[in-house]
Amino acid sequence: RAMPVGDLAERIFDLSGFAAKPSPAGLITRQLISRLGGVDGARPFKIPGVRRLIRTYGPRESFTRRAALQLIGKRDPDNPSANFADYTDLYIEPRTHGTKLTPDMVFAHLVAKNLFRIGSELTCPSCKLASWIPLDQLRQRNVCELCGAEYDATRQLVGSEYRYRRTGVLGIERNAQGAVPVALLLQQLSINVQSLFHEGVYLPSFDLAPKPGTGLPVCETDFFVVLPRTYPDLAQVIIGECKDRGGAIDANDVDHMRRVADAFPKNRFDTYILFAKLAIFSDEEVALAKTLNGPYQQRVILLTDRELEPYHLYERVEARLGRHVYASSAEDLAGITSELYFMGKASGA
Repeated sequence: RAMPVGDLAERIFDLSGFAAKPSPAGLITRQLISRLGGVDGARPFKIPGVRRLIRTYGPRESFTRRAALQLIGKRDPDNPSANFADYTDLYIEPRTHGTKLTPDMVFAHLVAKNLFRIGSELTCPSCKLASWIPLDQLRQRNVCELCGAEYDATRQLVGSEYRYRRTGVLGIERNAQGAVPVALLLQQLSINVQSLFHEGVYLPSFDLAPKPGTGLPVCETDFFVVLPRTYPDLAQVIIGECKDRGGAIDANDVDHMRRVADAFPKNRFDTYILFAKLAIFSDEEVALAKTLNGPYQQRVILLTDRELEPYHLYERVEARLGRHVYASSAEDLAGITSELYFMGKASGA
């Protein structure tokens, strides 16, 4: 508590032989989390339709409210088992007790958090090209941003409906540089492994540059989590990679995370490597991740949308394991990962 958490993270990486600084992707994620009011504000990203909405429309594409509600509320074609009805009890902001969450509430919340801007799409009568104009700048007489001609848009505005477009950090590129899955991961960890007695540190991506002579790789960790413990227990550190649907963990990712994890002082930290993905892991990915464990060491954590979407991490695998599953530490997460993926008791799919 004596220094900003960003400075603390850089000092910890310094102990491991790295000069660390927030990466461009990390800066985007920080701004997104700030816009949402903190890590726990990423709850809407649990809903597959919200993530699909963000993936569907690029930074310069506009869409109607009706189209947004359809994407948020309908079944995911990539995951037919995902249903908005699973999230009607999710609280993303205060509401009357007993009231069910609706797609309309979700979209209104995202717009209120300024993740999307309201505007109108008008066609210039001079150049015949359409352009989107934000509500704050919309007038009956407008200047075309493409050809510079001034025109009267009265007839176009009468009876038209608003169109929405990404704003702020979501407007940079189509996938927002992975900010959404990382924000969702940090939210889920902060709820499920937060100690009652110690406040954890949950930070997005850092670029890691090795100090001269260390022989360490130039690489990046998509997140950095520190879970303090009471002496004599060592603080737990979690580093790793977070992929959206369609991404993959490869041998290069595994090698880099192995070398970074091994560089942390073992007398100061218990270090864990987490790979998260908003889809199932392939057999090849599971095999690669397994190599990071040792005969007497379980330090690999694997999480998919199956764990990141519910309120509690492992509520969707309890039937498969045949018992209630509770995880409150990185050690618990690694142990459950080993049971799910490496011991043949349950499938990772």
